[in-house]
Amino acid sequence: SQREEIDRFIKQANLPEDLRPTFARYTGQESSEERERIREAKPDILLTNFMMLELLMTRQNPLDRSVVANAHGLEFLVLDELHTYRGRQGADVAMLVRRVRDRLCPDHQPICIGTSATMATEGDDAQRAAVIAKVSSRLFGASISSDAVVGESLERATDSSLKPTTL
Repeated sequence: SQREEIDRFIKQANLPEDLRPTFARYTGQESSEERERIREAKPDILLTNFMMLELLMTRQNPLDRSVVANAHGLEFLVLDELHTYRGRQGADVAMLVRRVRDRLCPDHQPICIGTSATMATEGDDAQRAAVIAKVSSRLFGASISSDAVVGESLERATDSSLKPTTL
């Protein structure tokens, strides 16, 4: 779904072709030819999962090494579904994030972004933001303050006095 959303967003931006960011998916489901294209194309955005990223960082075959080398100077590190990284898996992902940062952006701190619809549900907005910032800081190994947490709330868009009519 992320691939379709990114594609839709890029098309809606109405950018000239030469300014449109490129992206590719590298999750282990690609053919050898697709992987070669990714290595050669050096996409601006690489969609992957933590298991494949771990493999990319540790395998020594030339293709994987090239894909990782293409990401040197990484500006953004985005983890989707942040709420799923708990316990041992959370520790594994946190260590992977640190290895990625050390290897791909040794001269700067990338902007770390986490997304989740269900990260914290208790307390008011400020309390939820504090919990999310604490978990995100631990996972990304970076200082993330609660004012960096973007939340959302639903607001009724219809008149509550209106009632449905029965047919």
